[in-house]
Amino acid sequence: MSRFPIHTLDTAPAESRAVLDALHQEIGFLPNLAATMAESPSLIEGFTTLRRILGRSSFSPLERETISLAVSFENDCTYCMAAHSTFAKMSGISEPALEAVRAGGHPPDKRLSALTTFTRHMVKTRGHATAEATQDFLDAGFTPAHVLGVLVVFAFTTIANYAHNLTGCALDPQFQPQAWTPPASSRKSA
Repeated sequence: MSRFPIHTLDTAPAESRAVLDALHQEIGFLPNLAATMAESPSLIEGFTTLRRILGRSSFSPLERETISLAVSFENDCTYCMAAHSTFAKMSGISEPALEAVRAGGHPPDKRLSALTTFTRHMVKTRGHATAEATQDFLDAGFTPAHVLGVLVVFAFTTIANYAHNLTGCALDPQFQPQAWTPPASSRKSA
């Protein structure tokens, strides 16, 4: 048995159940990653609270998913790449843009490309963005509020990435069509 059970509404700690139920109602199923995160009531509450906050951000759903894909790529999170690819498709991403981000490249759309570039820079520099990278992002039509807003999506996605990279929960059938294997060139050494 895994150290990290995939909970149901009946097996989750009592403090996690309302949060899981709300998530289930909102997206129509209970993702395995959230069900695994429920072992820690504070983790699942923090994760879903950030998720709700993201809905009020100045980024469009497609832009948020693009940021999440860039973060998940850099963190080699197979679960999150599949999940966010699914959500990006639901948000209207073009197939060429999705393929590019999933391969570690840049989408043909200039705005999404700027988001991908800046987000990857933030991950790689652990938040120490250079003045040049920040200016390039601003020159692409983003505002200082967007620069800071990337951090919220970054934090939300990193929580999910690290939770999956730690627990290794199974990919849900709903995300299976977008299953992802990191390119050999992206593999990080431990």
